[in-house]
Amino acid sequence: MKLTKAQEKNLYMWCIHQGVNLDYGKLSVCDLIHFRHSQLRDGRRYQVHCEDSKAPWSKIYDDLSPAIEKFLELKRRIKRDK
Repeated sequence: MKLTKAQEKNLYMWCIHQGVNLDYGKLSVCDLIHFRHSQLRDGRRYQVHCEDSKAPWSKIYDDLSPAIEKFLELKRRIKRDK
């Protein structure tokens, strides 16, 4: 079953809300509140981090939606270049 972009985004957002970190090779997105030494007490922050040489990126987001969009953009870029 092939997912549409919107369905894929919603699935990834649901996974992050459930506490699952998403990884694709050297690309990852996570909710920083789930890390042991996190200083976050109020609200949530999401990090998209990529160590792939074709698409290096690391940024912390206040909102999950743009974080997932960036994750999907980087995933497509890495997948296309393979």
